[in-house]
Amino acid sequence: MKNFKLNSAVIGLGSVGNEHLNFYKKSKNINKIFICDKFKKIKKIKHKKSIEITKIEKIFKKKIDVISISNYDNGHAELVLRGIKKNINLFVEKPLCTSFDQLDKIYNSLVLHNYKKLLMCNFVLRESNIFNKIIKQVTNGDFGDIFYFEGDYLYGRLNKILNGWRGKEKNYSVMLGGGIHLIDIMLRVFNKFPYKVKTAGNNLVTKNTSFKQNDFSTSLFSFKNGGIAKITANYGCVHNHQHVLKIYGTKKTFIYDDLGARLYNKRDFNKASKKFRLKNIYNGKDCLLKKYIKQLKSSKNINKDIIMNEINLMSVALFAEQSLKTKNEKKIKLYKKY
Repeated sequence: MKNFKLNSAVIGLGSVGNEHLNFYKKSKNINKIFICDKFKKIKKIKHKKSIEITKIEKIFKKKIDVISISNYDNGHAELVLRGIKKNINLFVEKPLCTSFDQLDKIYNSLVLHNYKKLLMCNFVLRESNIFNKIIKQVTNGDFGDIFYFEGDYLYGRLNKILNGWRGKEKNYSVMLGGGIHLIDIMLRVFNKFPYKVKTAGNNLVTKNTSFKQNDFSTSLFSFKNGGIAKITANYGCVHNHQHVLKIYGTKKTFIYDDLGARLYNKRDFNKASKKFRLKNIYNGKDCLLKKYIKQLKSSKNINKDIIMNEINLMSVALFAEQSLKTKNEKKIKLYKKY
């Protein structure tokens, strides 16, 4: 499609929204761009002549093909619901929503409006070359049976939860806001959904501060084939921002941490390890948009499996959060394909 052109919009011009805006400005497939946020943030935007500034109450009345939703976490669901009703393609910063009530409304709206556009969340680690390479090996059976997966989301940015919007957001969840990245990878590695989860957490790092939520959360997931996974969202740690990943199979082990990425195929460390040279674990907070736009360009009918994966991923994360609040193990329920 040589003349494939889209009108796009970005709602929320924080660090993520700005990268999305810059992507749209450079894309040959974008015709017009609408932006929406507070005046202070809009004032900093360059080249405003090629961009139309508007308000949220007006943005869904415009002729827009795709919207990047990158405002604060607790505001995602409302905008997603508006977009589904208007049958607009949606690219949503994670998390998709922050409660089961919101997720139920989103799912029911998909069914009610027979949504046929593309709804996708911005999980940037899906574009990690090294993780994708290892997941491909897992899928091909090179690792044998995966019996344990471990993912640690080390935030290392204490100032952001003490002084930024996260600290002001009621019931902010470190698992939904950060650990969910590793939940997404976990699901790709096992290629199935877990059936139960037990979560614990604490706020020992920030207990004497204005941040009143848990700054640490760890979830233990169980799969019906016997596999186990542990996901940790560690916002208060004394550490640089990092994603630690460990995959243990009956034939191979993969580890990624501060020492880099290593692959082991024997139990003799000196003979079995393979190290990978890495520049960046992923390329920017807009790295998925290229694939997203390419899919819009090539697909007349969007595969609903993509949307249902986002819905059920969100369900898994919410059950982990619910387990933390109730202090009980939770059986995970999934949504049926609409």
